[in-house]
Amino acid sequence: MYSYLDNNATTQPLPEVVAAVTDAMVRGWGNPSSVHRSGMEARRLVELARESVAQLVGASDREIVFTSGGTEGAGLAIAGTLAMMPERRVVVTMHTEHSAVREACEALAKRNLAEVVWIDCDGAGNADMASLDRILETRAAEIALVSVMWANNETGAVQPIAEIGARCRTRGIRFHTDATQWVGRMPCDLRSMHVDLASFAAHKFHGPKGVGALWIRSGV
Repeated sequence: MYSYLDNNATTQPLPEVVAAVTDAMVRGWGNPSSVHRSGMEARRLVELARESVAQLVGASDREIVFTSGGTEGAGLAIAGTLAMMPERRVVVTMHTEHSAVREACEALAKRNLAEVVWIDCDGAGNADMASLDRILETRAAEIALVSVMWANNETGAVQPIAEIGARCRTRGIRFHTDATQWVGRMPCDLRSMHVDLASFAAHKFHGPKGVGALWIRSGV
């Protein structure tokens, strides 16, 4: 008997998910930007999906941007924030982040588009809040974004996202969380967590591969 014990890497799509995707491909094959009947049906299905995702994370459907997965969503959040705030070049994150975040930050730093500052953590991977406070107190005017993952897929560490978000919000600093290991598994109300951007992917909670979303808080 085969036992699969790697759900933090990916999950098997549920039968009803496979059926829904198949049905959408049959009924919604049109270009959703077209104004004919097939296009309008495709657009209707896209917007229904957007509403469902918004309800999942306690958001407005206007705040949901579809992506190909968590990696694209995180990269868009980081690079997009830096592009919008050229006067601020510092990105604050952790060495324990998923490579989607860590490597995106390092790639921007290599191109002299960002400076990466690392938050210390303990042996279990928990963020050292005193370290974060020191960074925020000394570099606040330079920081474009703080990015901390909600739950770690390897260590199981769950970060105090609301607390980190509140610290950033009071200083006018944007906060992104890689919520890939949280959304769809635990209750999620992004607005109450003082988060500005959150990336996640469907394949982590029995959805299809190649489907993700970036939540961007209204006003960001």
